[in-house]
Amino acid sequence: MKRKLFATACLCIVVSLVLPLASADEAGRWYDLQRVQKGEKIYAQHCAQCHGVSGESIPSWEERNSDGTFPPPPLNGTAHTWHHPFRILAYQIKFGSPGGGGNMPAFQDKLSDEDIIDVLAWIQNLWPDEIYTVWWDIQQRSSQQ
Repeated sequence: MKRKLFATACLCIVVSLVLPLASADEAGRWYDLQRVQKGEKIYAQHCAQCHGVSGESIPSWEERNSDGTFPPPPLNGTAHTWHHPFRILAYQIKFGSPGGGGNMPAFQDKLSDEDIIDVLAWIQNLWPDEIYTVWWDIQQRSSQQ
């Protein structure tokens, strides 16, 4: 448990160093093209099998599987991913599904914190500007807590 708390604290520090303090309206998106390109490769290797090549998932992603869990959601801005601040998204990639609601595996032994950040840059690059702007507002409010 202590190891997981330490890993979470380290991830939060890395995330806080990566995300700028400016608002999305002033500075555009927090990431650059290099992060998106690196994230695209990592996503293709580790995420596309479950979430779809373009983050589209499957049409029935909101219907429970026979084991009671949900299929992987779309990550392209059409589902709920953008409702979560960056630290929650990064945590879920690193440690897997919280509370057994899904079958998301933990990637802490496969992806570095930088890899996770790059994957999130690629995912967020799929989001339309309106979705990203709402997410950025959620992110800013979360950072103030």
